[in-house]
Amino acid sequence: MIQEQTYLLGEQAVVLDLNCARLDNTQQNRLFALHRHLQKQAQCTDIVVGKTSLTLVLQDPTQCASWQDQLLLLWEEFNAEDFHPTTHQIPVVYGQAAGPDLAPLAAQLGLSQSDIIELHSAPLYQVKFLGFLPGFAYLGCVPEQLRVARLDSPRTHVPAGSVAIAEDLSAIYPSTSPGGWRLLGHSPTQLFNPHSQPPCLFQPGDNVKFVPQKEGLC
Repeated sequence: MIQEQTYLLGEQAVVLDLNCARLDNTQQNRLFALHRHLQKQAQCTDIVVGKTSLTLVLQDPTQCASWQDQLLLLWEEFNAEDFHPTTHQIPVVYGQAAGPDLAPLAAQLGLSQSDIIELHSAPLYQVKFLGFLPGFAYLGCVPEQLRVARLDSPRTHVPAGSVAIAEDLSAIYPSTSPGGWRLLGHSPTQLFNPHSQPPCLFQPGDNVKFVPQKEGLC
C-alpha cells in the first residue's frame, strides 16, 4: 500500500513522496493530473515530477508548511481520469549512420534490424519524467524483447536527436552530450528551446509515437 508523505526540501520546496518503488498506471496518471493542475498555480516557480514523487518550488517560502498539507489533500482529490495527455508523432530515421547500434544489437538479440525497428516503433510511449539534460524525457516502456543494458563504455559524443534505448526505457537526446544508451536512429524534432513556453516539448505524462521514415531502414 502506498503511504504518501510530504516533506520540506531546502527553504522553498515541498516534496510529495509516494513512498514506493514503482507506480501503477492509475497512480502514475493521478500524479500527472496533479502536475497539470499545479502548473496553473501562480505561486509555483517550478514543479519537478520524479519517478514516484513531485517537488513543488514556491515563490514564497513562508507558504511551504501549508503546502505540505495542501499537496496531500490534492493528491486524494485527483483521479487517473482527470489526466488527458498530449500525443506527439516523432519521425525517426533508423539504422546506418543515424543508428550505429542497430546492427550490432540485432546480432546480439538474434533479430533482424527490421524486427527491432518494428518492435521499437510499435508502442505508444509515455513520458515518465524529465532529467539528465534539458528536454531529456524518459519514455516507457520498451518491449521486453529489446530490454538491454547500457553500453559498457559510454560514448563521449552522442549527437543531438539520437533515438536510444536502455533497459526498459527509450529517449531522444535533446542536445549533444556523452551517453551510454544504445543508438537506434535519429529524429530532427527539436525537444528543447529556452525561448519557448514551456521550453521542453515533452511534458510528464505526454504520449510519444515513433514513426519510421523512408530515408532510413524500415
